Amino acid sequence: MMLDWSAVRSRYEDQPTVRPLAGGSTLRVVLVDDEKVCLRQRLWQDCVTRDQLETALTLLREGGGCSAVEFAERLRRYYAGGPDVQTDCSRIPNLSAIVLQDLGYLPAR
Repeated sequence: MMLDWSAVRSRYEDQPTVRPLAGGSTLRVVLVDDEKVCLRQRLWQDCVTRDQLETALTLLREGGGCSAVEFAERLRRYYAGGPDVQTDCSRIPNLSAIVLQDLGYLPAR
């Protein structure tokens, strides 16, 4: 499943703030380019790649509707036991859910 990356770049080029999955901490987009979207929270900064977002969107479309938090957990299970196993602690599931929620693919909380 492919994202319209020009729409992603357009949405984030002005470095807006986005809503977290839970809580009140603000996240700000600090970079968007041809390969990734980077977000910063008060204590950390991390990126989610175009490929990771496309994987997340494919998984979302295959699995039906759910909340952003539920989807992040489903994506975490995918990375823990699927074809792209990652054994380290990763923000990819949460960042993917945050971005997909902000783009309208997941319902707002």
